[in-house]
Amino acid sequence: MRKIVSLLLLSLLCSMAMAQDAIVATGCLLCRSAQMSAAEMYSASGGRYKPPHKPNKWSKIMNFYKPKGDEAGDREGFNVHELGRKQIYFGIALGINGGDYKVTRTPFSSGLDTIKTVKSSVGPGFNLGIITNWQFHRYFDLRLIPTLSFSDRSLNYTTILRTQPQTSKTISSIYLDFPLQVRFKSDPIKNTRVFVIAGIRYDYDLASNENTKVKDILKVRRNDLAVDYGVGLMIYFPYFIMSPEFKVSNGILNVNSPSQGYIYSNALQKLFSRTFTFTLNLEG
Repeated sequence: MRKIVSLLLLSLLCSMAMAQDAIVATGCLLCRSAQMSAAEMYSASGGRYKPPHKPNKWSKIMNFYKPKGDEAGDREGFNVHELGRKQIYFGIALGINGGDYKVTRTPFSSGLDTIKTVKSSVGPGFNLGIITNWQFHRYFDLRLIPTLSFSDRSLNYTTILRTQPQTSKTISSIYLDFPLQVRFKSDPIKNTRVFVIAGIRYDYDLASNENTKVKDILKVRRNDLAVDYGVGLMIYFPYFIMSPEFKVSNGILNVNSPSQGYIYSNALQKLFSRTFTFTLNLEG
């Protein structure tokens, strides 16, 4: 009996010794692998140790415009590829404008020598429009943007009169604009596209004084036609497109309505409107 107990104790001691040796060997292997990984990282970084990548806490804010879910499978993961597939979409246009006139002076004569010079200065205004956009091609859109536009334009006169050597006349207008434009867009650059626009616009002046019977005022015609052209940038967000654009409009119809016997009107032969507009379009 004593021999059996002695043999059991001896075998138990041998098993414990073997287990201890295995733990020590495993620890040595882990140390060596960790040392090799550090060495590999050191050599791969050109002699500089780089700690493991840490997530950028600003990444969610900086990439808020990126779509999620199924849209994330699009190239580069930007919403330009989702909204770019729509054919018809709508939006609003908010803008500020500055307008003036291109003046053609009446030829000098004995009865028109009171006015020495006539120049136009830019006046402020703003506009609000509703966008209807038809994307009939990958790179081309057809756009109709009915717009309510407010504008002030001034004509500055210098005269030979000592009592009034300089005077200014302001013409206020409230337009219903109906521009028809074609927009050409570039290929997407991440979540943006550059575009150019060109088109024609019909203007109806609700504040026109063309038919008034008052003689001592400057009169402008109610109807005008203009050519539009400009540039802009389309910025794609998950659910809408923001497009800041700058546009120039040149009138092609003479809007001057002469007032007989009024020297400030007699000095004008032709007036052509011109408008500079900065617009922020929100479409989706």
